[in-house]
Amino acid sequence: MNKEKYTNPNYKPDNNTITELEELNSQKEDLSNFHLNHANLEKINLVGAKMKQSNLSRANLRNSSMYGVNLNGANLFKADFENANLNNADLRNCNLLGANLSNTKLKNINWGKNFKVINEIEAEQAYNNGDIKLAKEKYKEAEDIYRSVKISMQSQTLGTETGEFFIREMVSRRKQLDKFSWSRIGSKIIQITTGYGEKLGNIALTILGIIIVCMFLYGIEGISYQNKILGFFSEDFSLLSTIGNLFYFSVVVYSTVGFGEMVPIGPIGKSVMIFEGIIGGLVLAILIIALYKKSMDR
Repeated sequence: MNKEKYTNPNYKPDNNTITELEELNSQKEDLSNFHLNHANLEKINLVGAKMKQSNLSRANLRNSSMYGVNLNGANLFKADFENANLNNADLRNCNLLGANLSNTKLKNINWGKNFKVINEIEAEQAYNNGDIKLAKEKYKEAEDIYRSVKISMQSQTLGTETGEFFIREMVSRRKQLDKFSWSRIGSKIIQITTGYGEKLGNIALTILGIIIVCMFLYGIEGISYQNKILGFFSEDFSLLSTIGNLFYFSVVVYSTVGFGEMVPIGPIGKSVMIFEGIIGGLVLAILIIALYKKSMDR
């Protein structure tokens, strides 16, 4: 069978295309660089096919079996993958802009480093080259792709992967903002401290960091406890005892328990107490939501 015609950019798929492609794949032929744009390939069986750099833009691939297919670098612009099986596929560097991923099986996909799609990679390159306008356009494309993939994965309860694509969506949205705008700075802070509510490790470190920082701030002026002043500059200073009591007080304030047996004595301590109580309630709420999402995914 002559497969060279499929590498011709002017090739027009016909009624025999599905049969010929399935036969080529059954013979372990390489289907890379094929031009199949606008092809009607509904229900095609291409399990394990090698289709690197192929053009499948606007192709109809509904209900197709493409388990383990290698589509590295393929053009999948507005391709229709509704109800298709793409489990274990290689989708690195694919253009998925406008692709229909409704009910598409997307388990164990190789997305590449940090789950970045080609559009975000191109946005970073444009930004480094000083083309801010193009960079923002590409970040917008990446945001749309990440949102589409995220929605498809949510319906399949692929929790970890869904979280990664939500993070990438938020990062792409942030990078469309002006570099030094408060919105962009705030978004970056949220990413570092909580991973946009998806990273339990970030949240735990943030909680511990706030407690320790506030603990040392309380020690500047000290806190009142049993008719004594506990602080770094008090007459009754004892390193282990003071740090232990300040840490305990910081945890009590952060968790908004507030037993009342210890109170700050100066304006710095009182201001820190207000800040820690408010932030503690917010971050603990994010932690509870993140834990709930992780448990529901299982």
